Amino acid sequence: MNRILLAVGLVLVLSACVTEVTGTYAQKVDDEVVMQNLIDLGIGYLRQGNYARAKYNLSKALEIDSGSPLAHTTFGVVFQLEGENSLAEDHFKQALKSDPTFSQARNNYGAFLFDRGRYAEAIEQLEFAAQDRFYPKRPQVFENMGVCYQQMDEMEKSEQAFIRAVELNINQSRALLELARIRFDQQHYVEANRLFRRHLSVSQQSAVSLWLCVQLARKFDKEDEEASCALVLKNIFPASAEFKEYQQSL
Repeated sequence: MNRILLAVGLVLVLSACVTEVTGTYAQKVDDEVVMQNLIDLGIGYLRQGNYARAKYNLSKALEIDSGSPLAHTTFGVVFQLEGENSLAEDHFKQALKSDPTFSQARNNYGAFLFDRGRYAEAIEQLEFAAQDRFYPKRPQVFENMGVCYQQMDEMEKSEQAFIRAVELNINQSRALLELARIRFDQQHYVEANRLFRRHLSVSQQSAVSLWLCVQLARKFDKEDEEASCALVLKNIFPASAEFKEYQQSL
């Protein structure tokens, strides 16, 4: 599920410069700027895989504001990547306690719960984030919801979530691929092929997409394309479930 990308989803917010202020307000503004800079540093180190430096800067940010939802949700991602699941969940909950409307924390916590196999709980968090019309990663939220519903075998809800993700972002690659698979199973092959081609234009091939490529090529009598996709599937993903399905189909 592209865990790191699905779990990080971090939005950097740069504080505006404030000039010619004095007293308590000026100190508050300075503290907010310093805190934001520390969080930005933490996010930067997180993306570099330097978790120790990320935690150091995030800890400094929490010394300024112990309830910062952005610092807590970023901490949650760091601990999730380190396999410290209890600490990760504590920080996600702290972020939502400080700001229940913080969609980024809802999405990250939902991704965390999905990784733990707690799909119903993940859906609950993602539904909150999906209601935020101004959340820039809203298409990803619906995509994540679709995958959760798949795992719960609620295929109609899964389909609707993927449709919504693509409506919000025509380049939402996972949703495009999953919709293509759904349309193929529904025997809507022309639509499945259109969605699949769109997916290919925005994403690299995977075992799932290569197997779908083989299946579509067979439906449209494209022997060369079938052979090409099958060869890549064999060479790159020989241990995948999709390659086993391909072998069984011969």
